[in-house]
Amino acid sequence: MTAQVGQGRRHPRREVPATLRLYVQLEGSFPPMWRRVEVASDLGLDDLHDVLQVVFGWQDYHLYRFTTGPEEDAGAAFACTADLAEGYDDERAVPTWDVRIDELLAEPGERLHYQYDYGDNWWLAIEVEDLVDGQIPPGRAMLLEGAGAGPPEDCGGIHGYRLLVAAADPTHPDHRQALAEVGEWWGREVAPDELGLVPFDAASIGDRLQALDLAGRPPVPRRVGEKLTALLLRTRRADTERELRRLASTAAAAANVEVATATRMVRPFAVLLDTVGDGVKLTAAGYLPPAVVQTIFDELDMGEEWIGKGNREDLTMPVLHLRETAQRLKLLRRYKGRLVPTRKGRTLAGDPVGLWWYLAGALPVGGRDVSDAGWQAGVILLALLAAGTTDDAEVTVARLLTGLGWAVGHGEPIDRRTAGSLIAADIRFLDRVGAFEDDRHGRWPGVVTPDGIALARAALTPPAG
Repeated sequence: MTAQVGQGRRHPRREVPATLRLYVQLEGSFPPMWRRVEVASDLGLDDLHDVLQVVFGWQDYHLYRFTTGPEEDAGAAFACTADLAEGYDDERAVPTWDVRIDELLAEPGERLHYQYDYGDNWWLAIEVEDLVDGQIPPGRAMLLEGAGAGPPEDCGGIHGYRLLVAAADPTHPDHRQALAEVGEWWGREVAPDELGLVPFDAASIGDRLQALDLAGRPPVPRRVGEKLTALLLRTRRADTERELRRLASTAAAAANVEVATATRMVRPFAVLLDTVGDGVKLTAAGYLPPAVVQTIFDELDMGEEWIGKGNREDLTMPVLHLRETAQRLKLLRRYKGRLVPTRKGRTLAGDPVGLWWYLAGALPVGGRDVSDAGWQAGVILLALLAAGTTDDAEVTVARLLTGLGWAVGHGEPIDRRTAGSLIAADIRFLDRVGAFEDDRHGRWPGVVTPDGIALARAALTPPAG
């Protein structure tokens, strides 16, 4: 007896992964073309897609999705990244990288459906035959047995496949007619061994499954915030998606902040808000007056990092950057020649914890929105901090931006210098609030502090609800 997974219903993730034995059949095939596989229950649906591509002999040329119902009643949908990026018509669809297999298949008899190549329109029916607790198959996925040659890519769907099967089998009752029909397609006589069917070769399939290196892939994150989700939905390369997923699994850790920590970290903005008070008149050139600049400079001990008197904003970059950031974050605004606090700035001026969460939510400060390279670079930087590392941050940001489709010049990959310029504003902000150790030993941006890790995690995965 089989059971469809109810629309929208998802099982809780198993705390200890198990082995799922799956029977997978190509719908509409006769005689049935099928594979029996074992997979680790904590693999993602995108990992299961890779397994299915291997065992059925496809080349991953096309879009795919999983559904909880058969073709005529698809139910809940779980779509690949490229499908979602191209505007998949069901806004309820969930990315496959965000769902584990055991959230949909947890008991013998439960079924899931897989659609591949919306032109040829292949459908696979996936059924749980057995579940073994406490055991994981070698390589996290293993072929047990199967029958039938795999359909080649772009052969016309199930009807084209049936024709090829008949044409390839001299004992098939429709062999001669099928071979002639294929010859008409090709415009010449065709030998059965030219038809492109993928022979069922268990040893070759086993080698290809091992080559997937499923054991080395990142776990499916428990919760991915909107910012990292926005990046994941823009990926076009599997290596980029997996690296972002690996970072997301770390960034999803819960963040919290004590009053003392929040007070220490938001102090630069608290001092600025306190000094501005109800508002200060700007100079004719639009800068803070010297006395105000000097107060901020002295209160925050900026003389340790900046050479100069600290009383002219245009010559005191730490104060200028702090003020510009506060305006970008809508804590301050210019009004009739004055710098005044916004309503949000007034509300948060005496609330360090509230201000900490507000600043976390406003990150990254570089770039305008999700479509901007600076914004995407800032999110990558935050993900690195959330994972507790800044080693070669510019190199990693450059590599992932390139994987997200960005380029410089005439299509060259993003270089380290470009990446550094894109994250410079966020580095300045994070440095100002104490996200990096003071003693950098020549490293840039420096070793991330526990405070910096907490802020980055809060920026990427705010509290539920």
